[in-house]
Amino acid sequence: MDFHSSMHSWRRLSIYATTLAAGLLVTLVLPPKAAAIPSFARKYETACTTCHTVYPMLNSFGEAFRRNGYRFPSQNGSRDSDATLAASIPMGQSEYIKQFPDAVWPDKIMKEVPLSVWVNGGVAVNLPKSDAAQAAGNTFTWNNILSEMHLFGAGAFDDRVTYFTQITLANDGLDLETAYLLWNDVFGQDRHELNLWVGRLMAPSITSFGGHSSYLSDTGTPAVSLSGLFNPNGTFVLGQGHADGVEANGVVAHRVGWSVGWLASMPSAGLKVPNAEDLYAHVGVKLGGMSLDGEGPGGAMVANAKRPWEETALTLDVFGYHGVNVLDNGTGSAPVAQRSAIDAVGGGLRLNVASLIVNAGVQLEQHSHPYAGTAATATAPGMPDGRSGHGYTQFNELDYVVFPWLVPGVRTELTHLGESSSQPGSAAQLLRVMPGIAFLVRQNIKVVVVGDLELAKNLPPVGGWDAAGGVSVPTNTKSTFVAEQINVNAAWAF
Repeated sequence: MDFHSSMHSWRRLSIYATTLAAGLLVTLVLPPKAAAIPSFARKYETACTTCHTVYPMLNSFGEAFRRNGYRFPSQNGSRDSDATLAASIPMGQSEYIKQFPDAVWPDKIMKEVPLSVWVNGGVAVNLPKSDAAQAAGNTFTWNNILSEMHLFGAGAFDDRVTYFTQITLANDGLDLETAYLLWNDVFGQDRHELNLWVGRLMAPSITSFGGHSSYLSDTGTPAVSLSGLFNPNGTFVLGQGHADGVEANGVVAHRVGWSVGWLASMPSAGLKVPNAEDLYAHVGVKLGGMSLDGEGPGGAMVANAKRPWEETALTLDVFGYHGVNVLDNGTGSAPVAQRSAIDAVGGGLRLNVASLIVNAGVQLEQHSHPYAGTAATATAPGMPDGRSGHGYTQFNELDYVVFPWLVPGVRTELTHLGESSSQPGSAAQLLRVMPGIAFLVRQNIKVVVVGDLELAKNLPPVGGWDAAGGVSVPTNTKSTFVAEQINVNAAWAF
């Protein structure tokens, strides 16, 4: 057997082995969160892979669809009525537009309710002799094998007004996670310079990409709460969470994206909600590949129709954020409010070279009064802690699309605190290395297997290190990598 025949045989064997592993894993787990929903597949009568590789990761066309307010890009402008294939019911006649304001502006609704269902779950395998196994007291944690069910509804009222909703049923009850209206192309039908999105947003737009832009993690940017590491009552996570507010965004000259937002600020449990003081701004530019809005020069055409995820492009982003987190300062038996202002800056890049994808970013945060104080005793009052705190998170992810249904990769996340709450004057940090693989069993069934290796030093004891996503137990001087877990997650939707 010559060299080329041998390589071909090995390639076929690897495909069969991966497919067999996928089938075995699906028998072990029920279907992490995602942003792709079959409502759009029904509306446009198209496959999930039109916008995704292994969902929720969007390809360039899918990102343009999202930026355009969930409307297909086209050289004629993102007119929703040009791309929708499912039947709709007109709410008034087009002639009403000429009669406005003496007539109500017309719109439409889908003939069939554009709903879809999503189920999430997974199993964490705590490796022997790891901190994760000691903390959990077991190897297999089954309580999240069925963790959430989402009900989505999304669509358009006309060519410029669209909507997105998400209701989640979990073990702790029912929650309206997302519900917002999108008024797109405020300046005109085929321009994207200004859009207004109002309601409970999916997440603040501090990058050019959707919040779930990772093959191996639930979110593209780290779901790390530095506030929670300073103070166990802290809940603020930069760039994460479903936030009430309003965002203006747009794409200028097809290649420069921007966003400005105003959001509700966040209190700890038992404390009053403060005035809405969270503000952010972001700008990004894409060089090469498909344009940000999928229109104009370098629009929705792809170099290889058989491999639509491929392009050669570099996207650069910068952002700034100012907010307020009202914490319990820990000085009394009942919560006592302590305002902690948050100022943050950061940036990121995405490099696409054919099927190779590199993502990297950094987020630097300054918190004015994040620490819990000294609790009151029978003989002394509680004393608040007036120190400020700072830290940063840095992430990298390298992925390679072997096939449209098979993507191996590795992700790293570094969380660094300028001062450990347990070791004043000493920095604390956690490095996580997460090798994994994501693959589709069917277009609407996926499985992700990710390992978790951790290197920790001077971990703060308050709240554990779970606010940074890790499971290492504080030992102050730990300096060796520990393989903590293997996480097997799956999702299915209809």
